[in-house]
Amino acid sequence: MVAIIAMKFGRIGAMFERMSDRERQIVFGGIAMVTLAGLVLGSVLVSRRVSALEEEVTTNEASLHEITELAPLYLARVAEEKAVEQQLDRASKESLQATVLGIAKTVSFERKDPDGNPTTEKLSDTIKFSNATEILAELTHKQKKGAKHTSKKQKSGKQVFLSSIDAVFQGVPDEALMRFLAKLETHPDPMFGLTLDISRTGTSRDQFQATIKIGQFRFGNMEDSE
Repeated sequence: MVAIIAMKFGRIGAMFERMSDRERQIVFGGIAMVTLAGLVLGSVLVSRRVSALEEEVTTNEASLHEITELAPLYLARVAEEKAVEQQLDRASKESLQATVLGIAKTVSFERKDPDGNPTTEKLSDTIKFSNATEILAELTHKQKKGAKHTSKKQKSGKQVFLSSIDAVFQGVPDEALMRFLAKLETHPDPMFGLTLDISRTGTSRDQFQATIKIGQFRFGNMEDSE
């Protein structure tokens, strides 16, 4: 093998010796041009690779910047969802009637007894309840319809229900009713007034009757069913 290579180099040397100076310049010039072309091509390829890397870095920086900007919003939404879930959990630990009765106990008003003496009463002394209902909230109701083939474990999971009840008041001041509604709407549990039917039963503002339908979202367990 060494002998063969030596013979080839010997032939090339002999060829160079037989060439004129012009021919040798042409050959060396060609070799130089090929070498230069190779260097230029390598430089272009390296430059393109560097440009691609720079573009990738720029894209990653933009994505990182976007993530940094959206992170507070995402964390706020997670915190909000967690707060809502805690509200629903808390609401499920006590009946809606008991919660409403507790609010009514915090609202007091004055009236005069048959002898004309002022007395203090609470709305909880006059409240009556009726028409208690509980239905699966629409948000999860749609999921239930499309979950015919879900496992029993999924079916028995917690769902959001809307509980409602009518709170009936008779012969109370309108100011006390307004304070009751304000406390209801600002209660930490997810409660709200659905409907209000109010009318005067006497000649003064201390004689009103009202029926307030109250709603509350809460967690419950959906029974296993096909």
